[in-house]
Amino acid sequence: MLLNKYLTVLLASFAIEIVSVSGGEVSPKKAENKLIITDKIYSNIFVRKREEHKLVVKHLLSTEDYAKRFDLLKLALKEIIRVIQEDGENLRNNDLTEGSALPKNPELVDSLARYLENTCFFGELVLHFPDMSYRILKGVDGWRDLLIRALEYTRSFVNILDQKSLEMLGLLEQEIDEGKRTDSYVNPYRERANESSKSKETKKKKKANIKKGPQLSGGAKTEL
Repeated sequence: MLLNKYLTVLLASFAIEIVSVSGGEVSPKKAENKLIITDKIYSNIFVRKREEHKLVVKHLLSTEDYAKRFDLLKLALKEIIRVIQEDGENLRNNDLTEGSALPKNPELVDSLARYLENTCFFGELVLHFPDMSYRILKGVDGWRDLLIRALEYTRSFVNILDQKSLEMLGLLEQEIDEGKRTDSYVNPYRERANESSKSKETKKKKKANIKKGPQLSGGAKTEL
């Protein structure tokens, strides 16, 4: 299943490994020099990850079975929250504050990457499937405060996030934080979903009418 496979990849360790040809350990100094990732390098990786998020959303949108979509979304949201909780604690314990430069420690790069990516992934899912998401999240204590902090932290990395992701997080903030919501706020993805639903319903009605069609009268036959 696409979503399950993607989640496995998404939550796996960030692909940075130290391999010694001799089989021994690489010295900390050499490892540090080898594993430095710049903001520019990671920003390119981040954009690719965001494209993967959109593929998952597209897959969910194409899943017409409500129960199946619900189960997939529930799996994704709960895994995302778990990752954000665990990596958020790791970042705090290591004093990696908002807008910090990428750390040299590969484990911290791993935590930061997962944190930023999963916060954005959460935003995509909640914005595209708000009603279903809230139904799932109402049973998760403290999710709103957790994600408000996460999006504020994530949004501070302006040297990494692309403009579209920053705009999406702005929408997410208004979606989940009523105190930040403007009078003109509209979730554009909800509007599109409603329009798509109406369009599908109209097409179904048209098909039903075509099937019924005008019926031939059963009057008496006239022979020549």
